[in-house]
Amino acid sequence: MTPTRTPTPTVSGQPSLSRSPGASRRVRVIGAFLALLLAGALLPMDGAGADSLAAQRQRRAALRAEKAKLAARLDTLKASDRELESAVATLGAQVKATQAQASAARKAVEAARQAVAAAEAELARTQAEIAKMEAEVKARAVAAYVRPQGDLISSVATSSDLNEATRRTAFLSQVANRGRDVVDRLGAAREDQEIQQAAAKKAREAADARKAAADAKAAQAETALFEQARAKAALEGRMSEYQSQMAAMAASDAALSSIIRQREAEFAGRASRSGGGVVGGAASAAGLIWPTRGRVTSEYGYRWGRMHQGIDIGTGTGTPIVASKGGEVIFAGTQGGYGRTVVIAHGGGFSTLYAHQSSIAVSDGANVDRGQVIGYVGNTGNSTGAHLHFETRVNGSAQNPRRYLP
Repeated sequence: MTPTRTPTPTVSGQPSLSRSPGASRRVRVIGAFLALLLAGALLPMDGAGADSLAAQRQRRAALRAEKAKLAARLDTLKASDRELESAVATLGAQVKATQAQASAARKAVEAARQAVAAAEAELARTQAEIAKMEAEVKARAVAAYVRPQGDLISSVATSSDLNEATRRTAFLSQVANRGRDVVDRLGAAREDQEIQQAAAKKAREAADARKAAADAKAAQAETALFEQARAKAALEGRMSEYQSQMAAMAASDAALSSIIRQREAEFAGRASRSGGGVVGGAASAAGLIWPTRGRVTSEYGYRWGRMHQGIDIGTGTGTPIVASKGGEVIFAGTQGGYGRTVVIAHGGGFSTLYAHQSSIAVSDGANVDRGQVIGYVGNTGNSTGAHLHFETRVNGSAQNPRRYLP
C-alpha cells in the first residue's frame, strides 16, 4: 500500500502543489484556467458572439473610424467652413476613442505581464522543488551504494534479540518508503513542471500579442491626433482669415451701403429691365437665378463671432458671373475689402451685390438683363481664395440670399 503523502510547506508558507496526492490535478486545473483567461484576454473587446450592446458599440466604433478616414482625406483648401468644422469634430471624437482604446490596451498588456510573472514564479518554485528532491534522491543513492541493503539485512539477522530485529526491520521499511515517496514526488513535480512550462509559454504569447495590439492602438491614436491637429490648424487659419476679411468688409460696408441707398433713390423713378434669357436654370419666385455655378462654401449669418452678409460660391478664377436679375448697375468698381464689386438695383429698394471679381464687364448706369455677364470670379479685396461673394439687400441692408434664390 502506498503511504499517504503530506504537503510540504514552501518558502511562502503555502503547501507545495507538487507534494500532495492531488497536486497534478490541481495544477492542471490552474493551467486550464490560466489558458482560458489568456485566451479571453486576446479576444477583441467587442468580438463576434458578444451581446447586442457590444455589437452596437462595435458598429458605432467602425462608423466613427470610417467618418474619421473621410475627415482625414478632406481637402482643407477646398472644403467649406462647415465641412472643416465637422471634420475637426469628427477627428476629435476619433482621437478620444483611440486614446481610450490605447489606454485599455496598455492595461491589458500589464495584466498579461502579471500573468506571465505569476506563471514563471510558479514554474520557478516547482523547479526549485525538483532540484531539492533530485539532490535528496542522489544522496539516498550514494548512501545505498556505501551501505547496501544486504548489509542492513545481515545486521537484522545478527540482532541479539527479536525486539531489536523488529525495530531494525521497521526502520528499514520506513527508509525504503521514504525513498519511494521522494521518487514519486519527483515524478509528480516533473509532470507539474511540464504543465507550468506550457502555461508560462501561453502567458508569454498572450503578453506579446497584447503588446502588439497596444502598439497598434497607440499608432492609431497618434495618427488621429496628427490628422485632427492638421484640420484644426486649417480651421483656425480659416477663422483668422475670415475674421480679418469680415473686419475689412465691415469697414467698407458703411460707405457701400450709403452708395447703394443714394443710387437706388436715383434709380427709383426709372423702370428696371428684367428681360433676356435665364442662364443657370429657372428663376425663383423673386425673379432671381444663381449668379454663377459652384458650391456654397460659406452661408449667410454669424460665423465665428462675425456677421457674414452674403453667401460665398466657390469656383475657379475667371468663371463668368451673371446678373441674378435684370436691373441697373448702380455701382461698378473697387470697394475696400469687397474688392472689385458690382451692385445692381432691381427696383423697390431691392439690390444684388457681386464682390471679389477678377474683372468687371459692366459700368455704372448700365442696364443689364437677367443672365447677362457682368464680370468674372476672382480673389480681389480681402479674400481667402477665388469665389463670388453674393449679397441681396433691401433698402441697403443685407438679407439672406437663400430667401430669394431658386
